[in-house]
Amino acid sequence: MVALTKRNERLSKTRIADMIDKAGTTTGLPRGYLGMSQIGGECMRSLWYYFRWASEGTIDGRLNRLFQVGHKAEADMIESLESIGVKTWDTLDSQAAFVDIGGYFSGHSDGMALGIPGAEKTVHLLEFKTSSDKYFKSMIKNGVKKDKYQHYCQMTLYMHYSKTTRALYMMYNKNDSSYYTERIKYDKDLALELISKAQDIIFSENPNDFQRIGSGKPSWFMCKWCSYSDVCFEKTKPHKNCRTCINCDLIGECKFQCSKDGKELSLEEQAKGCNNHKYLECFQ
Repeated sequence: MVALTKRNERLSKTRIADMIDKAGTTTGLPRGYLGMSQIGGECMRSLWYYFRWASEGTIDGRLNRLFQVGHKAEADMIESLESIGVKTWDTLDSQAAFVDIGGYFSGHSDGMALGIPGAEKTVHLLEFKTSSDKYFKSMIKNGVKKDKYQHYCQMTLYMHYSKTTRALYMMYNKNDSSYYTERIKYDKDLALELISKAQDIIFSENPNDFQRIGSGKPSWFMCKWCSYSDVCFEKTKPHKNCRTCINCDLIGECKFQCSKDGKELSLEEQAKGCNNHKYLECFQ
């Protein structure tokens, strides 16, 4: 038997981890609606491409494991709140759904609570997140509005649709299991601004309705990591499916219809497309 050198042993470990991540990889198109958890994002073009399914997304095994960690931490945070007398509902698999703009704009809150210390009689919307130690410390220093504006917008919308005036933001530190909590006030003006932003994206048929962020070049740091960068900067054509086809119409209730034959399209049919696919004018 040939003994493993340190280098070969290291490579073997790396290959095993890579194989596990590859085996756990999932590939597919985005969900069928524009998410309220996304709308606080800075780049409206990216959100447009997401809603129009311009690219397939890939999530490797590592990221899928992180999602599982987040789900487990969510259950732990609920249990922690209940241990100090807080009553919670609409959590985990019973989350409340909020839907607007013909069903094309949607989101799910992490739950509701009553009995939050210091505001025991006020119903609070709940939002749970996990974080590494680095970003956890940044959150303590800056607060959610400055540090995670997208999360702040998400809670603002959920408060708007649930008709609540307060939210409890709770973050779990994956390094040392410590918690960060912050109470957030409802901002009606911001909620209406975000809904208007979502409307603009959903009913647009051209990403050029929205400016590129930053320098407007592919070298901009956010563009370098964006899943839609190659499509946005015309290095590749968008994914061929009904959402990128000129014959696909929005008909309400989060439904789409082919204008050529009047047929309502299921999500599976939208993803598959057909031989008569013709790109939106902005892609021709």
